[in-house]
Amino acid sequence: MPFAAVLRVEPAPEGAADALRAHGGLEASRDIDGVTATFVSAAEAVACAVDLARAGGERIGVDAGENDFDATLVATRLAEAASTGQVLVSETVRLLAGQGAPAPMRAAGALRLRGVGQPVGMAEILHGDVPAPAPARESPIRVVIADDQALLRAGFRVIVEAEPDMTVVGEASDGHVAVDVVRRLRPDVVLMDIRMPELDGLRAAEAILGDADLPTAVIMLTTFDSREYVYDALRMGASGFLLKDAPAARLLDAIRVAAAGDALLEPSITRALIEQLAHVAAPADRPPEALATLTARELEVLRLMARGLSNAEIAAKLVLGEQTVKTHVGRVLGKLGLRDRVQAVVLAYETGLARPR
Repeated sequence: MPFAAVLRVEPAPEGAADALRAHGGLEASRDIDGVTATFVSAAEAVACAVDLARAGGERIGVDAGENDFDATLVATRLAEAASTGQVLVSETVRLLAGQGAPAPMRAAGALRLRGVGQPVGMAEILHGDVPAPAPARESPIRVVIADDQALLRAGFRVIVEAEPDMTVVGEASDGHVAVDVVRRLRPDVVLMDIRMPELDGLRAAEAILGDADLPTAVIMLTTFDSREYVYDALRMGASGFLLKDAPAARLLDAIRVAAAGDALLEPSITRALIEQLAHVAAPADRPPEALATLTARELEVLRLMARGLSNAEIAAKLVLGEQTVKTHVGRVLGKLGLRDRVQAVVLAYETGLARPR
């Protein structure tokens, strides 16, 4: 099932249908209390939520996930929990919308929602603090596209350059050229086909990510039948791994998240990764030597990261402030020399600190 973002507004203001259409939303249901709509992009769902709030929507909730039913439940409960005039989004939405959000967001802690198993990390959209959407970056995200098929490169270029906060600065048709282009142009993100002639995408990514002087994040692009490379690519430090047939909005989300220094995976690829980790992980009765520099609290935070919990959810589970958790996460990544949370998750399973449940 494709990834989706779900918005719930209560009550639906006048012009709600127009706002949904403007942002690519599909009305899923309408009842006496309000309207529920689905989007393929978290950024579009957030932009629509801002427009609806400014149009008079009193309570709005937004969630995102692979399962439409679960995302709808969380979005509805967030709308119910919101105060009049408030827009609440899940931590997942805050991360995905990232640089593309049309209004600032601030953490709002974690909340236990009716019918939802774990506390949900939340953020509030400060839609009244800015008069109109504005780009968060001073300069566009600079992207290089590496794929041996010219038609696919052209398609990705059209998608990326249609966004006001992105620009394509170079292309490559094989791995050797990709490494050279990235070293010369130093882009923010490179979209890297995993199967290319001369030097494959995996080896090209290794050369790029192994160069400490390069600021470039790597997003691997693959077909359904080559997911066996997920583990190796993420272990090297790739910031994302997407199927080539993923929706355009999903690709744009991944670029924004990677440019912001985090990582994003297609849900089906996440499952493949966990399956592979189940084979490489070894049981550990005590913290492995590779993690010896971590404190007991940092080890616990790493275990919870490996379970996929957000900072807000970790804060709720450990009864800590979210800023304290962010500090612990930063220390874990710094001590272990990791680029992002995905690498931390891989290491946790690889060392046996965490086990598939």
